[in-house]
Amino acid sequence: MSRDLTSTWPVTFAPAVSDLALRYERSLPITVECVAELLACEVDHARARALAALDFAPPAVSEAITGWRYGLVDSVTGRQTESRDVTHRQVAQIRETCAWFSGLDHARGGGLVRSAVTTYLHDHVAPLLRSSYTDAVGRSLFAVAAEMLQLAGWMAYDLERQGLAQRYYIQALRLAKASGTDSRGFDAFVLVRLSQQALNRDHADEALYLARAAHDDVALSATTPAVRALAYAAEARACARLYEKGDTHAATACRQALLAAERELDTGDPGGEPAWIGYFDPPELAAEVAHSLVVIGDTTAALPHLDAALTGKSTDRARDRLFCQLNLAAAHLKTGDLDAALAVAEQALPTAGTIASTRVRSRFRSFRRSLPAKEPRVVAFNERVHDELAGVA
Repeated sequence: MSRDLTSTWPVTFAPAVSDLALRYERSLPITVECVAELLACEVDHARARALAALDFAPPAVSEAITGWRYGLVDSVTGRQTESRDVTHRQVAQIRETCAWFSGLDHARGGGLVRSAVTTYLHDHVAPLLRSSYTDAVGRSLFAVAAEMLQLAGWMAYDLERQGLAQRYYIQALRLAKASGTDSRGFDAFVLVRLSQQALNRDHADEALYLARAAHDDVALSATTPAVRALAYAAEARACARLYEKGDTHAATACRQALLAAERELDTGDPGGEPAWIGYFDPPELAAEVAHSLVVIGDTTAALPHLDAALTGKSTDRARDRLFCQLNLAAAHLKTGDLDAALAVAEQALPTAGTIASTRVRSRFRSFRRSLPAKEPRVVAFNERVHDELAGVA
């Protein structure tokens, strides 16, 4: 079965802010209007503040998984109420813009350009979604719109605006579904983002369900080794958290998923991966492996993975390098090596003040709280932090 957008538009869509964009809509026209309304809220300061205050909603996860997995295949012929047809050139311009914004996010954090991303989506992408287009152009448009909505969600997550991030992820998942094969496994990528967020909010079961749903997409679509490795890494993280919460069998499942992730990435060709998964390289996987090993209590085994991750991280991925440094410092602290922990953390100081990321600030504060506050070496470290990062950490 298929559905034609022209036969169901126009639609009326005016939910309360608390309900906005939280549903995985069966109707593609309603999804488009939902995205447009979400973006309209983002450029309205009062409604934007209300959205930013919303928390992650676990019940929406099950609904999104069900709708994505069992929803009908869409026909994406656009509505005929606008004066222009969308072209492949316009879609390519959106993709180039998305890549540029993504690069800035990796280098400087989500807080630097997020408002520019949402304004661009509101001013340039939403009107195209409401325009007319052929099926082929429409699928490409939905694919790139999904990528950019995911980026806006990721930036919100980086700023710890959890409810807002979840809403963008759910709408990105819906548009990725509508894009069909144009997404090349992007559905799985969004599901992993949702899994990561669920874990951040301490919903380990939901995180595992989302990671395994990503495996469904991997199995059902023509995807790539990096996407498959990412899905296994997300499953490993969820299993590690379940072990931490008392499920003793989850440690074995965690290690199995990590081995599967390494095996998948070893078979890949970086040149054959979609641009949006390009960051998931061997150093990134090493960081993922280390994270899960630390959580299941094998910090000693995690240390060489953290060293490899930090050594291999590109300098233009400053936020990722900073997280690697802080995680390595925390791992040294767990093994009782305070000198090594402080040395690594001090190396992170020059970068920390340049990253517009609430997650970075939270991670830095968490590390400092774990230090023995009265130890003279820690006192000296905290004085340097105060001098270099006043108001940041």
